Amino acid sequence: MIFSEVSGTISSILVSKNQIVDKETDLLIIECMKMLIPVVSEKRGKVVDIFVKEGDLIEEGDKLLEINHH
Repeated sequence: MIFSEVSGTISSILVSKNQIVDKETDLLIIECMKMLIPVVSEKRGKVVDIFVKEGDLIEEGDKLLEINHH
């Protein structure tokens, strides 16, 4: 499970459900105080679910994505 480390707005989602991602793949971008902050995969895995959509307001600790790691 990947949680937000900051409050902000989902600027863009760069992956889709069932997509295989490598370590250090950008998953989505959060806009926080005019800065664009990438959320990056820590390990290789498959995107199981996406809990946000572009434009959503999020808070620190909100669930963003679920990835099953290989």
